[in-house]
Amino acid sequence: MDAWMRSQPADVPPKPPSKGRKHSSVRAAEIWEGLNERQRTYLAACYQEDQEVERQATAARAAGSGKRIPAAEWRKIPFTIKADPEFTGYTALQDRLRVLGEHDAGAGQTFKALATRGLVVVSEDQVEVFPLGFVPRVLVELTRLGRACARAGLGEAPSARRPTHLLSEWLWSSLMKVASAGPDGLSDDDMWGRSKFYLGTGYRPHGPHGGRSRGLIDEFPVTEGEGEEAFVREYRWRLTDAGRQHITEYRDTYRGMYPNVPIAELA
Repeated sequence: MDAWMRSQPADVPPKPPSKGRKHSSVRAAEIWEGLNERQRTYLAACYQEDQEVERQATAARAAGSGKRIPAAEWRKIPFTIKADPEFTGYTALQDRLRVLGEHDAGAGQTFKALATRGLVVVSEDQVEVFPLGFVPRVLVELTRLGRACARAGLGEAPSARRPTHLLSEWLWSSLMKVASAGPDGLSDDDMWGRSKFYLGTGYRPHGPHGGRSRGLIDEFPVTEGEGEEAFVREYRWRLTDAGRQHITEYRDTYRGMYPNVPIAELA
């Protein structure tokens, strides 16, 4: 693989999953079988909320909105605020359990049972509630084993690890936006978040000592006027030869990975 993350003929193909991964899935299924119905309900609700928060974090990163929050923070899901719900309302996780008829005073013991099995980590922090001031808030974080256990119980396959030469969904979506714009290019204002720093030519999105960007798109000026009166009206983005090659080689792969992202036809 070269500096632009393009595959080369000499690249070693990725290794198949090790037997250890199979053992982990078997263990997760066995733990699920050992849970009672209430514990399963709580674990499944935590998993569904965890996945929803992950989708929101991914969308926010793609849009470049606000400060990027580390996963170690957003994976800590608020469960309850130790104050009168008249002032605090209910958390999203509480609402999930309330709909299922499982939100009651025994929640603490249920989470303790899940924590003992290594499926969740329960912690507390402080949150400000008007007019009460700062009050304790209980957070629940699924462990890797907890997510695997919930997937096993819900019949969901684990997410396949994406090969490093392929793009994430939000970068592939951004590349398709540029490809759809054709030779005229896509306005810089229409580029999503920080995607140009990962897809564009000549960037180092992970800092001066990190890897280079992929070089799949390039920026060019659009000018108006002639001679001394000429000026740059805007900057736009279009595919590089490497970008065209990447789309041509992997469009079928991406179609299977991200079926909700329309594939642009190259002009």
